[in-house]
Amino acid sequence: MFETSVIRAEVVGERRVRMVTLSFAFHGLVVIAIFAASIRSIDFPTSSPREYAIPIFALPPTIPPPLGTPNGGHKQATPVPAKQKAPAATANMAPNTLPEHVTPAASTTPSDATTNADSGGSDQPKGVPWGTKDSIGDGPPAANTAPATPDVPIPVTGDVKAPVVIHRVSPLYPRLALSAHMNGTVVVECIIDKTGRIRDARVLTSSSPMFNQSAIDAVEQWQFAPGTLYGNKIDTIFDLTVTFKVTM
Repeated sequence: MFETSVIRAEVVGERRVRMVTLSFAFHGLVVIAIFAASIRSIDFPTSSPREYAIPIFALPPTIPPPLGTPNGGHKQATPVPAKQKAPAATANMAPNTLPEHVTPAASTTPSDATTNADSGGSDQPKGVPWGTKDSIGDGPPAANTAPATPDVPIPVTGDVKAPVVIHRVSPLYPRLALSAHMNGTVVVECIIDKTGRIRDARVLTSSSPMFNQSAIDAVEQWQFAPGTLYGNKIDTIFDLTVTFKVTM
């Protein structure tokens, strides 16, 4: 009994497979038939149509004129052109006939002009020998004189000529510096007056304070030819350098 049931199950399974296969085949035939019928009903053209496109250019839109009257109906006044004046007729002053004799006009000499200018009643002569035409002012022209020289001491720059030493005094060597064989340099600023003498001497720079007083004492005894500006003697501000050197 068990074997019979198994055989029936296999037969039923084979029948189902066959039915599914037949169903797919039938549906496929139906689809193919429909597609073939649709292709047969379509007629394709035998030649391509002879068509061409004509370009159409659209005109820009026109704006309609505004409604109503512009400016409220008032008309704008037009400017009236100015009338040109006719040129004035010039009178012809030339004589129609020429005279036989013409009297020459009296020429005006510089002396007459001077006399007319001096008709105010003054007998004093005008002008001076050194005067020039169209000049004003009194007195002869100023001579080419040099500028005034200042009364204050000025440094040696520009047109200032430096003073020249005439008499020099050697400074005393400080004992401590001499025993130590020490060399030194002192720069002294001073004023050399118009007589060539030195005043207001002071130390600007120094290599050692031991040399300061000895340098000032010596410089105050020096004598110079004074400095000049435009040929005039002046007081000058001058720097002097005093050197201390031990000679072996």
